Amino acid sequence: MLSSHFPQLSSLHTPKPTSHSPPLIKTPKFLGFHTKNSYYKTNSNYHILICKGVRDSAKEVKVGLDLDNGGDGGGGGGGGDGGGDEEKKKGGFLPDWVDFSSDDAKTVFVALAVSLAFRSFVAEPRFIPSLSMYPTFDVGDRLVAEKVSYYFRKPCPNDIVIFKSPPVLQEVGYTDDDVFIKRVVAKAGDLVEVHDGKLIVNGIVRNEDFTYEAPKYEMTPTRVPENYVFVMGDNRNNSYDSHVWGPLPLKNIIGRSVLRYWPPTRIGSTILPAGCAIDKPENTNNSLESQQDSSTLASQ
Repeated sequence: MLSSHFPQLSSLHTPKPTSHSPPLIKTPKFLGFHTKNSYYKTNSNYHILICKGVRDSAKEVKVGLDLDNGGDGGGGGGGGDGGGDEEKKKGGFLPDWVDFSSDDAKTVFVALAVSLAFRSFVAEPRFIPSLSMYPTFDVGDRLVAEKVSYYFRKPCPNDIVIFKSPPVLQEVGYTDDDVFIKRVVAKAGDLVEVHDGKLIVNGIVRNEDFTYEAPKYEMTPTRVPENYVFVMGDNRNNSYDSHVWGPLPLKNIIGRSVLRYWPPTRIGSTILPAGCAIDKPENTNNSLESQQDSSTLASQ
């Protein structure tokens, strides 16, 4: 038989390990893993190595998470790039306070509309550029001109008004954007004149303590037409006003000065305590009698 002619091949099989047989694999010393025995003896030790390898892979996962958080690296590269784009979108080229939302835009629009409406129909600030109203206003003073009162009444004497240049001034080079400030001295129907350094309205000499000095010029009697007023500067000898270019149309008046808010040392109302000046209408008979008396004296 074949078995009798061939030796048994048991030597070709892997011998079973015995307590005296030498180990097949030495303990790996990388990654800092150590076991109690210096050799792997059973399959369970091999499984322990796999578990320890999982710990090492857990470290890799942790690194991946760290890279994701940092926005750089292999595993977290995509997420990192997305985060960078989001930061760019948030930051952009402008600071955060410039980043308006739709609600912010609506608020700004409403605020601007209210401000423009207030300036156009209620009041507006003005700057004094000259000495024509000195000493009431000095150069650099700032005032508030209100516009509401003239919706209900016409300007009256003693009102300080701001106005756009009338047509007669535009004919000599001024524009509609040029704004002046003067004091109303006479209204429609009044007869105004300057004589011997005094302002005379309807035959009555005005007592004006607010002027800088008495006028040094003469002005013939002038009747103020309807829908006009007569204006003068408080600095009578240094003012380009109605005594030069005539009465002012009411339609050119923007508003009246009510408050000086600059400089702080001169804050106060610009409305005279006495209010509007009230003049008696001229008496034609008295004027004729006075003229007759003067002519009689002259003939004597």
